[in-house]
Amino acid sequence: MKNKLTKQQHLIALDLDGTLLTSFSGYDEETFEYLRKLNNEGHIIMIATGRPFRSSYFVYEALNLHSPIINYNGARVTNPKDPAYPITDLRIDKDDLLTIIEHVRPYLIGVFCEIIDDIYVQNYSEGIHPFLHVDGGNLHKGELKDILPGNPNGALFFLKKEKVNEFESYIKNEYTGKLYSRYWGFGDYHIVEIYNPDVDKKRSFLEIMKYYNIPKERCIAIGDGHNDIGLIESAGIGVAMGNSHPELAHVANYHTDDCHNQGVLKFLKSYFEK
Repeated sequence: MKNKLTKQQHLIALDLDGTLLTSFSGYDEETFEYLRKLNNEGHIIMIATGRPFRSSYFVYEALNLHSPIINYNGARVTNPKDPAYPITDLRIDKDDLLTIIEHVRPYLIGVFCEIIDDIYVQNYSEGIHPFLHVDGGNLHKGELKDILPGNPNGALFFLKKEKVNEFESYIKNEYTGKLYSRYWGFGDYHIVEIYNPDVDKKRSFLEIMKYYNIPKERCIAIGDGHNDIGLIESAGIGVAMGNSHPELAHVANYHTDDCHNQGVLKFLKSYFEK
């Protein structure tokens, strides 16, 4: 039985890495306990992450959630506790992906993509392994043209860093309106994600706001990365972590501490107990 709401019902969307989680699977128990308290009071707590479902569900369970969960930055949205909730499952075209692989083959370090929990990787290496979130998934290795059975939810390319700008220009010029890209730097190589243009945490969050009929002014979003910008912009209460990407920090209307210093807990306590 839920306790009496201390405030009108709020929808609270939380990024995982760099926001709610302090490491791949580490978190602050005091923060989780406070989120469970808000959940028990009737507020809707939800996860919005770039991770696949299999490596984010442990947080969902630890918080006793019953809400939708945004995975792959919005490429897949489900509600594990409500089979009637409308599923979002956005893909990219397999043939486009295979054409891109051939184009970048001279400077390709590796590439992988997923179809829900099936992971398909070309040029597998120990350097790529940590990004695969293999636990709970089915790993397939080989040329994607030989092993990929259908359209994936997106793809991550590992490229020589001096070729990233060229790659992004190629995607922009050849796949306008069909594919978007963004990249992160990791030492001698960079990672470039290609994804469906409709994939955005913002779009998914707005749909969930509408589904629960909760007005923008009672929607809280907390994140730290470039992929959280739309999420933060769509909430009436957009919160940037202390370790946030500069562009996200600029659009947020609230700021808190970093993930290692209870940033989520500090903000939520200041908001709900004021």
